[in-house]
Amino acid sequence: MIAVQSVGEGAVTDALRADSQARLAGDVQRSVGARPGFVQWSQIGLEYSPYLGAFRDLGTLGSVSNFATPDLDTWGQWHSQAKVLGREPVSVPGGRFEAFKVEVWSSRPGTGGPTQADIEPVRIHYLVWYAPEVKRYVKMQRRVISANHREIEKDVFELVAHR
Repeated sequence: MIAVQSVGEGAVTDALRADSQARLAGDVQRSVGARPGFVQWSQIGLEYSPYLGAFRDLGTLGSVSNFATPDLDTWGQWHSQAKVLGREPVSVPGGRFEAFKVEVWSSRPGTGGPTQADIEPVRIHYLVWYAPEVKRYVKMQRRVISANHREIEKDVFELVAHR
């Protein structure tokens, strides 16, 4: 469960709890809302700009690149680009929303030989749906692709509830 702790100065501070009954947060992260970037959680990995649509109109974002992309484990030299694909309805356990759909590609050159090709990540593909009324994304799909074009991870994050 991710819960907002504070909002101010164009940023949101979130707490991630692995157990919704836990009183203490496992991770606390601050996300700048108006510019693209990543939040790196120790428990769930990279999350693309959870509040990108909270402080700006995504209808005017277009394409962006050259924003900070953290290393994934020991794999570095990532470059990312994002593009708003348009508006689209999306249904998640937390409701049905008319959302902005954003596609993000993060890429890096392969460095290992054929023995590493199965496990070396070289591309990460994100599809993210931002609902203006919730002021954050309501769904994010993340796929990690290896140097030999094999999908090595796939995650889906969906809004379950909000207030």
